[in-house]
Amino acid sequence: MPGVRDDQVSSDGFSGLIEENRTLREKNEELETLLNQDPYTGLPIRRLFDRHFDDVFLQAQESGTSLSVAMLRLDSSYAKIKNARDRSRVLLFKTILRIQSVIGETLFQSDRLDEFLIVLPSVSGISEVVAIGERILNVVQQPHEQPAEDISFGCYIGFSVYPANGSSREDLISNAEIALEEAERWRLGSILYTDQMGQRYRDRYEIDRRLSAAIDADFAEFEVYFQPFVDTEHRIRGAEALIRWRNATLGAVSPARFIPIAEETGLIRQIGQWVLFSACRQVAEWHNRGFDDLFVSVNLSPSQFKQHDLIDRVKGVLSAVKLDGRFLKLELTERTVMENPESAIRKMRELRDLGIRLSIDDFGTGYSSFSYLGKFPIDTLKIDKSFIDDVHTNLDNQEIVRAIISLARNIRIETLAEGVENRGQRDFLYAEGCRFIQGYFYSKPVDSESFERLISGGGFLPGADA
Repeated sequence: MPGVRDDQVSSDGFSGLIEENRTLREKNEELETLLNQDPYTGLPIRRLFDRHFDDVFLQAQESGTSLSVAMLRLDSSYAKIKNARDRSRVLLFKTILRIQSVIGETLFQSDRLDEFLIVLPSVSGISEVVAIGERILNVVQQPHEQPAEDISFGCYIGFSVYPANGSSREDLISNAEIALEEAERWRLGSILYTDQMGQRYRDRYEIDRRLSAAIDADFAEFEVYFQPFVDTEHRIRGAEALIRWRNATLGAVSPARFIPIAEETGLIRQIGQWVLFSACRQVAEWHNRGFDDLFVSVNLSPSQFKQHDLIDRVKGVLSAVKLDGRFLKLELTERTVMENPESAIRKMRELRDLGIRLSIDDFGTGYSSFSYLGKFPIDTLKIDKSFIDDVHTNLDNQEIVRAIISLARNIRIETLAEGVENRGQRDFLYAEGCRFIQGYFYSKPVDSESFERLISGGGFLPGADA
C-alpha cells in the first residue's frame, strides 16, 4: 500500500484480504455452478454435455472403442401430472436418481424438462447398449412410494452408437433423436438407430416440407378425384371425394404417404377443409348442369371432427357453394366416434340437423361397439375392404359380411362395400342385400371431367350388366 511500510501492515489486514479472496472465489464457483446446472432439476446442462462428450469422444477415437449417445423422454403419463407442480418435481427427482443408478453421472438435462441426454463411454457393443436401455426402462416404470404410489409412468429412449451411426457429436445426437421419435411413435420403449430409420425420417421431413409449401401455394398441386358409388341397378348415385397430390419434384405422391404425416403435423385440418369445399363446389356445379340427384361423400379426419367450430365450418361451405346439406355425406372412422361416444353423438346430431348424412368408414376393423351402433345417427356402414377381398370364396368372411348387412338392415342403415374388384364379389354382395358398391370393378378414382363422362347418359356404367 502506498506510504505504508511492510511492518505497519497488521496480520488482521492480511487475514481480511485472504478471506475476501476466498469469498469471491466461492461466489464465482457458485455462479459457475448455477450457470451450468438446470435450475429445476440440478442436472448439468447441454453445454456441459458437449464438453463431456468431446472428452470421451477423443478417447474413443484414440483407443478405437465405441461409445453411445442416448436421448430419453418421459412418456405422456408424466405430462399429465405436470400441473401438480410439487408432486411432479418430487417424482422427477426420484426418476433422475433411478436413471443415475444405472448409468452413473452421465445424465444431462436437455432443452425440455422431461427430456435428457446420456453419453455411455466405452460400450462393448450393441448388446450392451440394448441391455442398458432395458435396465433404464425397468427402473423408470417401477411404482413410486407414498405419497405417489398411485402414479406410474415410463419413458422412451433412442440410442446411436459411434462409429456405426455417426462420426461427430451432431450426427450422433441427431440420430439418437430420430431413434427416440421412432420409439415414441411406435410405443417401443427403446430403439437403436438404423440407416433405414434415418432414410424414413428424411423422406418424412421432405414430404412434410413440400406439403406445407404446396398448401401455402393455395393447393395448386392438389386435385380432388371421385370414385363412384353404384347401386344394385348398376347406376351411379354418388361418389367419394379423394385427394390427389402431384409435386413438381416428388411426382405423384400417394395419399398413404402424405396423409399420415399431415395428421401428425396438423396440416390435415387445412387439407380436409380444402377437400370439403372443393368436393361440394364440384357437386353443386354438376347439379347446375342437370345431375341433380348426385351426392358426394367426404372423409373427416379425427382432428377435423374434434374442431370446436366444425359445424360452422361445414355450414360455411354449404352456404358458399349453395349446396343443400342432403347431398353431402361425411365419413367418420369407428375410432373417431368411439374415442368419446357421447360427445360424438351430440356433434353428429348437429350435422344431421343440417341435412347431412353420415357414414361409418372401415366398419368391423376393431373399434366397433354394437351397444352404441344403434345410438349413432348414421345412415351408412361402409364394409371394410379386408372383408371384401375374398368374400366370394372365404366362408368366414361371407358370414361376417352377412352379419354386418343383417345388423344394418335391422336398424335401418344402408350398407356400402368398398374395394370391390371382381364380379364374384359384386354378385355376392348384391345377393346379400348390400345397397351400394365402390371399387375398381366399376371405376377407379377419376378426375372431375372423367367422372362427368361416367354420369352422362343416365349414369349407367358401360359393361356393368356383364
